[in-house]
Amino acid sequence: MSAPITGVVSGSIADEMAIEAGDILLLINGQEIQDIIDYQFYSQDDYIVVEIKKNNGELWSLEIEKDWDEELGLLYDDVIFDKMRVCQNRCLFCFVDQLPPGMRNTLYIKDDDYRYSFLYGNFITLTNLKEKDWRKIIDMHLSPLYVSVHCMHPELRVKILGSKRAASIHEDLKRLLDTGIEIHTQIVLCPGINDGEVLKQTIQELSSYYPTVQSVGIVPVGLTGHRLKLPQLQVVSPEQSTNLIELVNNYQEEYRNRFQSGFVYLADEFFIKAGVGFPATEYYDDYCQIENGIGLARLFLDEFAELEKSIPGQVEKREVFIITGVSAMTVLDPVVKRLNLIRGLTVHLLPVENHYFGGNVSVTGLLTGKDILQVMENKYQGQRVIIPEIIFKEGDNILLDNLSLEELRLYTQAEIYTVDGSARSLVEVILGRNI
Repeated sequence: MSAPITGVVSGSIADEMAIEAGDILLLINGQEIQDIIDYQFYSQDDYIVVEIKKNNGELWSLEIEKDWDEELGLLYDDVIFDKMRVCQNRCLFCFVDQLPPGMRNTLYIKDDDYRYSFLYGNFITLTNLKEKDWRKIIDMHLSPLYVSVHCMHPELRVKILGSKRAASIHEDLKRLLDTGIEIHTQIVLCPGINDGEVLKQTIQELSSYYPTVQSVGIVPVGLTGHRLKLPQLQVVSPEQSTNLIELVNNYQEEYRNRFQSGFVYLADEFFIKAGVGFPATEYYDDYCQIENGIGLARLFLDEFAELEKSIPGQVEKREVFIITGVSAMTVLDPVVKRLNLIRGLTVHLLPVENHYFGGNVSVTGLLTGKDILQVMENKYQGQRVIIPEIIFKEGDNILLDNLSLEELRLYTQAEIYTVDGSARSLVEVILGRNI
């Protein structure tokens, strides 16, 4: 295994040792470097031996004495140097299996890599871990991890995940418990399968693993219009959402007494479906499920409430249009109403229905260029239009259906601006000034 070096920090140890972009890191203290975790872990010692393959094919063995926390200064394009651990499950609700054809190849890859879980908060199932993966998790104490549990009943979990390995969930959690590794768990709620009494059992059993299990996030199943030959599933109804909110509120009251935290948290979609306001900030504690998108609406509204103190009473006349998914209307509507009280300013929401995915998909992050163009057509030439960056490929201006930001601007002839999803970014672009 080897790690291609794409850059070196100026003035760093690596720079002083004449390591260059294009060189390859082979070993540190005789250990293969498979990912950025290995690199950071093995390079922390105050005496290390680094083996490098130079651009010209020479092999260098460098003995380095340094402070234990001093960085070598090597840079890489990715955090994984070997192959991504891909999912071998066949989950009933797998979103990748529901994708329409013709999208980027990378979107069809099912990630179930514990390293992305540790580094970025991606959820894994634990079913695809090999023993060497377990050893690395334990030896390096990779904590916290983010785990998709879905239910604690072994046979039912096997059915939901489509893998016999899913039955070992109790043993897997016990293994993490014994080594002091914390996890945040996820339940994708499928009506008629893992709700009702099954859900209650799952929450209660997971609470018995506290503090190894730090939190439980519940999200609704997402169903597209591309489920040919896939199991028939139901969407969560408004009535079910209302009942679930009451159930979780009761659990939160219990767990706040026991753990001094709410422990179990609901996705924003349940409150939207139930037609009720989002919970107060205290509901989310330290936003430990924010990687799951739980609490994003409250964070946005709280940030806007702070910004209100700096919002002007009048601006030079301007009109702005905001592209959004249908589900985000609930979050953005009160913000737009408040901004429209500013003299000279007119803000409109442009909700875009997701025809590309179909089904019950209504989140902004899955909007495509085709659906946006269908709404905009040529009606916004020269107008200020705001689009959230979340709809683009990370680090690039490409949408899910391969249309680019530049193409959107070309086809619509609109003045399109992008925002990062924060209330501050949105307000500053709308006002055309920093606040």
